[in-house]
Order: sequence, then C-alpha cells, then structure tokens
Amino acid sequence: MTSYGPHTQIDLSELDFFTQAPAQAPDREAARFALELSALSYDFRVEPWLAAGWTDISIQADERLMGGVAVADAAGRPLYQRVLNQWVPVAARRHISSRRVIRQVAGRVWKARPAQTGKAVTMIHPLPGGRYAVAIGFMGTGKRRMDWEVNFHFAHPEGFHAGFLAVTRQFEDNCGKIRFDQTAAQLGLPRLTLADILAEARRADSRFTLFAAGHSQGAAVLQLWLWRQMQQGLRPEHVQGYGFAAPSVAAQDLPAYRQLPLTLLCSSDDAFARMGLRAHLGRAWHYRVDDAMRAFCYQGHETDPVFMQVLAHCNRFTGTKDALLFSISYLQAMARMPQEDARASLGVLLGGGLTERFLLWRDEPVGNLLRMMNRLLRSNYLSATGGKPDEGQVAALADTLLNEALSAGAERYTRTLFTALGVPHTLVFRDRDMPGQAPYAYIVVREYARLTLWAQDDRPQA
Repeated sequence: MTSYGPHTQIDLSELDFFTQAPAQAPDREAARFALELSALSYDFRVEPWLAAGWTDISIQADERLMGGVAVADAAGRPLYQRVLNQWVPVAARRHISSRRVIRQVAGRVWKARPAQTGKAVTMIHPLPGGRYAVAIGFMGTGKRRMDWEVNFHFAHPEGFHAGFLAVTRQFEDNCGKIRFDQTAAQLGLPRLTLADILAEARRADSRFTLFAAGHSQGAAVLQLWLWRQMQQGLRPEHVQGYGFAAPSVAAQDLPAYRQLPLTLLCSSDDAFARMGLRAHLGRAWHYRVDDAMRAFCYQGHETDPVFMQVLAHCNRFTGTKDALLFSISYLQAMARMPQEDARASLGVLLGGGLTERFLLWRDEPVGNLLRMMNRLLRSNYLSATGGKPDEGQVAALADTLLNEALSAGAERYTRTLFTALGVPHTLVFRDRDMPGQAPYAYIVVREYARLTLWAQDDRPQA
C-alpha cells in the first residue's frame, strides 16, 4: 500500500535503495527515507509506516522497551492490534517527555541522575524474493536535562566519546529483546530478534538488509553502533546508514573509520556537526548555507541582527574546544552583568523550571551558580582537550560578549544564543502550518545536488 512520508513525501514502501549497492555519493531517495526514519525516532508516529507495510515496530524509550506494534492481521486479533498500535507510541511519547529528573541539592549544586537515555525505533518490511528490510532510527538529544548530560561526557578511554558509547551499548544490550513476532510467524520461526538478524547479516546469504539513521546525538550513536557491528562481522553489503547533524565520536582520525557504509549530512551553519571529538566515522558531506536557504528555513530569524551576530560566533567554532571556550567566556561575561541581567540570563540557561526559579529567587545563589557552572565547563574543557583554556582569550571574548549582551538585552541575547544553535540544527518542522522547511529537510528535498564531500581540513578539531 502506498503511504507517503510527512516531511519529504516519499513512498515509504518504495525500497529499491535497500537492494542496490551503496554508491560513493549519497543516494537522494535513501537520504529522504533516512530523514523520515530519523523524524520517526522523535515522535513515534507510526501510522504512515504501518500503512506502508512496515511491521513489528519496537520503541526504546530510555530504560523501557515497548514492542508489539504491527500490521493489523484480519486473521488474528485486529481490534486488539489497533488498540496496541495506538497505545504504545503514546506511552513512549509520554515517557520521554516527562521531566523525571532526580536532583541532588547540596550547597545549591544540582546534579542530574545518570540515566539510560537512549531512544530508538526498529521495524521490518518484506522485500521481493523472500528478503526483508530492517530499519533502525536513533533519536537525538531530547529536551530534558538528563538527555543532555550524555553529550558532555567527553572522556574517551576506549578511543570513542564515552557518553555516546554508553547509549550505544544500551541499544546493543536490547538487541536480544527487540522481537519481530509477526515476521517470525511468517517464517515459521519460534522467535526472531534483532540479535538473530544481526547474526544472519554476517553471512553472505543473509535474508536481511539493515538501514539505520539518526539525527544529532542519534547520528553519533549510529556511527558507533555501525562501527561496532562491522567489527563483529556485519557484512557491508547488508547495511547502510545515513546521519544528519552528526557530532564527531572518535578521538583519532583513522582511514578505517571512513570505510564504513555510512553517509553523514551536515550544514555549514550547524555548530553541533563540528563538535564532539576529533573524527567522524563514515563519509561526511557538507552543505554550504546561503542567504536563500536561510530565508526559506530560518523563519525570519535571519533578519534579526542579534541572531546573525550570535550565529557568526557559532560559525567560528572549529570544534568542541572553541564551543567550550565561548561558553566559559559567556559565563565570565554574565558574572560581570548587573544582578538582574545575570539572573534573567541564568533563568534562560537553566530552563526556567520551578526549581530553577526557586534557586534564583534570592540574589546570593546567582554567583554560586555561575561559579558552579564555570567549574563544570572547565572540567569538560579539560576532559575534551587535555588542557586548560587560554585565560587571555577568555577575557577578551568575555569583553566582546558582555558588550553585545548588554546592548541587545542580556535575557534576549541568551535566548538568541539558543536559537542560533538550534535553528540550523533542526531536522523537520512538526507544525505543518509553518512556512518553508526545516534546514535538513530542505537539503534532502531541494538542494541535494549541492552537497560536497567534507574536506578533512575542514572537519572538527577537538
């Protein structure tokens, strides 16, 4: 049955690219499918996928694994299946949107609970000749503070970003629990799991071809998961991956990393694609943003001089080192602001929840919070770079940022900083009434021919 992706309007049942050998250049249809799959990993809106014949859908939401979403079989229990198909995605969305953060307040310092925060969706679709397509979508960073904690674990004792590696291992631990019951019944098998599929995909005669996609943190996990599976014998002809806005995950740049059957698409305005460690895994393709793209995708922000001023700062980041140096400098600028400006800016940085408003209710905690955040960022800087920031650079940049923030209004400037980081990083617009397209949807739908291989000299510098 024909069913179209809501963001690119591709036919979700047209899967020719699954059976074609991956080309050196990105495949447009595969990239559009990957964008739809990556978007699904955020909202779990499975209806068009079920209508297109995808079945045995499982959702990992933090520590919970929910499955059983499948095509309603008239020979089975269609009413029960339809109810299950509606309930599981709703339960998953509620779970990942809840603000279940356990805070430890001691000396006015909060710390998020280390948590299993990986999120992914898996499903299967029959192909001609008795073969099957298996799709895996990895979700990016959520809105909760506990989701962001993973991104700042820059230590790399095994050569890879420790935070992203932890989320990757969480998904690996679930591979034996992710079941494809409807497909197993069709094949006459007592049980079929993702672990079984991966084991068969290590053979030349595998019936299964895998396609994995992810955005942001999801693209980081995608890189590590695919690398680790290839190291365990997954054959390259049975898998391909596409990632969007991918941070770099490896501490070294090795030729073997670029041989993965993995395509990464990055926008030049997207600072997150230049963060992480030293190297991406796979081949990174770059889209050079122009004024026409900004006018179509940035929802009028491109006409705001403060937005463009902050975006210019972000576009000077060559890697995590620059981003952390900027953050440390901005905290130093905030420490020199009038108390009310500093409190308003901190309210933006901390999210504006009830606990944050309580902590900022009196004057005295503002300085304490700034010092705590400064220590945390400097610790992250040491972990990511192995050294300490240049204090002369910090002071000079703090002067510049203080002048810009006070001129624009400190609270507005801080909000604009988040906007300048977030707008170019957007995968899709959830609101269908919004004009234009989100940046990565725009790239795969309208500007695919302008992608160029990302030269190594332009890649992230840790």
